[in-house]
Amino acid sequence: MTFLVTGESLVDLIGAPGSWTFTAVPGGSPLNVAVALAALGRPVRFAGETGDDFFGGLLRDHLTRHGIGTGDLAPAAATGLAFARVGADGSASYDFRFEWRLSAPIALNGVTCLHTGSLATLMSPGGDHVRALMRAAKAAGVTVSYDPNIRPSLAGDHAEAVALTEECVRLSRLVKVSAEDLDWLYPGEPGLDVARRWAGLGPDLVVVTRGGDGAAAVLRAGLPGDGLAGDRSPSDGTPGGRTPGDGAPGGEVITCPAPAVEVVDTVGAGDTFTAAYLDALHDDTPHHDTLHDAALTPARVAEALRRGCAAAAIVCTRAGAVPPTRAEVNSFSLGTGLSRAEEGHT
Repeated sequence: MTFLVTGESLVDLIGAPGSWTFTAVPGGSPLNVAVALAALGRPVRFAGETGDDFFGGLLRDHLTRHGIGTGDLAPAAATGLAFARVGADGSASYDFRFEWRLSAPIALNGVTCLHTGSLATLMSPGGDHVRALMRAAKAAGVTVSYDPNIRPSLAGDHAEAVALTEECVRLSRLVKVSAEDLDWLYPGEPGLDVARRWAGLGPDLVVVTRGGDGAAAVLRAGLPGDGLAGDRSPSDGTPGGRTPGDGAPGGEVITCPAPAVEVVDTVGAGDTFTAAYLDALHDDTPHHDTLHDAALTPARVAEALRRGCAAAAIVCTRAGAVPPTRAEVNSFSLGTGLSRAEEGHT
């Protein structure tokens, strides 16, 4: 199967703690997801924009080095930049120099999963083109994956950003969102409440990442593998707990803890989680075939969360978005099993 990732590719200029010295590294949420999928051994195409400049050369070399072709890259007036300052806790804050005008046709031939999100879906005029691609992919039976990955400084009007985000959620089958994004989108509303509501908008699966608290997933009620639809629950040997839905659109909630690691920085951690959980969900999916409802069982989702949390933990021990290989993810032990979700806990 082939993944198509579309969205921004940026050069992250990462500041050294306590100084104004910056190091240039490839970045941009969609680019990071594409490279992380390639590191896990998945065939990937990346569609985006780069400038004909030094920074654009850095991004093109980065893609080529990871076995990703550059044939889907459109020219931009200048390569986008993101200045990143790393805090004492390893978290990063950003200041962007970026325009998004993607309009080139993007072929869906042979694509089984489209992933997009972040600035690419919100910023005009390129965002209109990306959302049209999401609609075309959904109509063609291609699995659509989405991560809002909100950048508040570039998100524009709050109400409009919420409306566009919810439009993308409706177009998607798989949604991954951070608790931080949900706090910005819906201040004061518990994240799992939002995830359940989003599951009623169309997605089969909504995953909420919670940093050091791990991740939680809401399965849409009524899926073939959902215990609420009458299927048997996982065997007693399956670690973790599943919380039945409470009448809200979402069904079961599955959670996974985050492993404790020594954090260098968190750059690319969420994107690496996205790639690893998508990789796990598509295990055993036949070549050129899309993800079947039957594959979205609680056990499969639990494994996807485990591998996502493991991959994110590994990248946090490295400077910048340097993704792990499949062997590294598989050999990484979380040390604990899944935990039972608590109502309203984000």
